[in-house]
Amino acid sequence: MTPEFSRPVMAAQIGQNETLRTISATPEECAALSVRLGLPELISFSATIRLNRKPREEFLARGEIRARAVRTCVVSLEDFTEETELPFTIRFVTEETPLQDDEDETPVAYDDGPDEVLYENDTLDLGEAVVQEYALSLSPYPRKPGIVFEETVEDEGNAFAILKKLAQKN
Repeated sequence: MTPEFSRPVMAAQIGQNETLRTISATPEECAALSVRLGLPELISFSATIRLNRKPREEFLARGEIRARAVRTCVVSLEDFTEETELPFTIRFVTEETPLQDDEDETPVAYDDGPDEVLYENDTLDLGEAVVQEYALSLSPYPRKPGIVFEETVEDEGNAFAILKKLAQKN
């Protein structure tokens, strides 16, 4: 199945010099992505990407995602518009990409480094990769700016006493 925002690039098209790409979602793609990401609406979605070829069929993508989405506040249940400008770094690798540069060297640690995305058939899908980065950045508990959760505890002690007071209020 083709992703909602697929922007394939053939690995052979990426030379030794940095390649710059700008990708933007159409209104139809934004609508499909909003369903996938569980958003009331994705108003706009785009990314600027700088691609660099590395040794051993590895590619490094750096750039910025720009998105405008409608979110629902978990406190007030009001919809609000959230603007996102998200810098990212993605390492495109194949299953055969080694974790070390030379056999005699210590393996490279990518724990704090870029996210890794597998590519197959010599095709990097820039669109799907940036959608995944954006999805990971979304707060599972969005709050409208200025909204504060106020917890009120009227009576401590017996749970039945608290329930009795609540019942008397209604």
